[in-house]
Amino acid sequence: MPHNLTKSPDFLVCLPDVFQQLERYNSNAVHFWQQHFARYQTFYQEHCQSPWYGSTFISRPYIDLLDKGQAAASFQALKALWQGRDVLLVEGETSRSGVGNDLFAGVGSLERIICPSRNAFAHYAEIEAAVRARAEKRLILVMLGPTAKVLVRDLHAAGYQALDLGHIDSEYEWFQMGATHKVPLGYKHTAEFNYDEGLRLEVNLDYERQIVARIGVEEDDMDFEVKGSQEQLQAELISIVVPVYNAADYLRRCLDSILKQTYDRFEVILVNDGSTDGSGGICQDYAARDSRIQVVHQENQGPSAARNRGIQLAQGEYVTFVDADDFVEATYLEVLYQSLVEHDADISICNFTSFNEERQSFLFSITQEMFFEQTYSVQEWLQKESSGANNFHLVFTFSPMKLFKRALWEGIAYPLGRLREDDATIYKLYLKAKRIHFINQPLYYYSQSPAGLSRNQMQTDTASMLAIAEERLALLVALGYDVTEHVESYHRRLEKCQADALYSGQIELYQQISSKLDLLAHHRKED
Repeated sequence: MPHNLTKSPDFLVCLPDVFQQLERYNSNAVHFWQQHFARYQTFYQEHCQSPWYGSTFISRPYIDLLDKGQAAASFQALKALWQGRDVLLVEGETSRSGVGNDLFAGVGSLERIICPSRNAFAHYAEIEAAVRARAEKRLILVMLGPTAKVLVRDLHAAGYQALDLGHIDSEYEWFQMGATHKVPLGYKHTAEFNYDEGLRLEVNLDYERQIVARIGVEEDDMDFEVKGSQEQLQAELISIVVPVYNAADYLRRCLDSILKQTYDRFEVILVNDGSTDGSGGICQDYAARDSRIQVVHQENQGPSAARNRGIQLAQGEYVTFVDADDFVEATYLEVLYQSLVEHDADISICNFTSFNEERQSFLFSITQEMFFEQTYSVQEWLQKESSGANNFHLVFTFSPMKLFKRALWEGIAYPLGRLREDDATIYKLYLKAKRIHFINQPLYYYSQSPAGLSRNQMQTDTASMLAIAEERLALLVALGYDVTEHVESYHRRLEKCQADALYSGQIELYQQISSKLDLLAHHRKED
């Protein structure tokens, strides 16, 4: 190192932050650095004589530290560097920095130059030229191994702002999952897992659009599996409608689960239905972070009006609903979409797991041995309404956990100002479908909390429950469906409603139901 550079205010030497307080790090890191010092301590003693050095660990604020409490502040400070800035990322073909997380949420714009993951320096002149061609007024972030060290130095000398942040994406992924050790990521490069074995790179529309140049790498030369195809780059948009009313305690969990979807061609429509607990502000915060999210505020009108508004605004070919206090698996959209397309269905449906908020525990589980999927005709699916197996009687009615072709919603809306709006609506979508595909996987987590509808509320709505059942039965008869099972289901519903009416003191309704039960018991048509 030339002596005059060590004295220059424009030249900063950075070293790993391990020369003091090594006890800050976990046992694996301590062992590594002890072995490193045993081999290189003479070099450090001879060449590192300055009283102060910068830290190369700016991009390693999490996984090796014993006390991870400062990691959130470290990541926040780093993200502030590119907040609102136009950013140029220079990275390896498997790096995919920021894909699947919000590391670069809030940037003004993002472009990528893709280079070889190994031996990128063999293409150094081309890489540098491509970067300079697009570097004007941009913050340049480089994730390219040893090549990054040279490139950042040369770009700085030319007057550009550039940072080498090679490990930051893996560190951020580990931070978000709460990892305690270095976990390999199956869908992109992981820091210190250098051979990229078994990667399945998923087609990501935003990522592909951000690529402005490929240097030394062609898509046809990739020796890892790409999950998807070029046709998927034209993947269809899914509209996710989330009605929001006083869900501040759960809304972030819901939206975080949506933003982690492996199928990322979606829009989120948040309909804030007159919330008074700060939910509207949370909606606005997430919309500012991700352009796929839009927020609509309206006076409180109930969940039916909120869902109807979301359907009206939906631009996607498909629509799904997620309630603001619930959350979903990362593969929720991908599984529903692929199943619908592969089986030429109009509606795809998954199963769910109930999560008790007071106990913070799952109330039941669907194990791997129980997984199956099947395509049903409308008649076959209608027969599942009263089946307790596989939660069919609940899955049948709920609005969430389903992906609908949006065209099915033409002419259909949720009824306003009443309970059981799902029960009054969803079956009409089934009647317009040709095929319905069911996947017995719990991809949706249904929240059970004290704020939910009470049994008393539902019991007092007994008349509505009966009216829905009778309307449905009449429609099925008019449309020519076999209603044998539905008549028996209606009979059981009458008996339940009779008990509910008596319990809630609705004597006139109790008498009306008793009269219908008497007709069914004693006055059926003779063959």
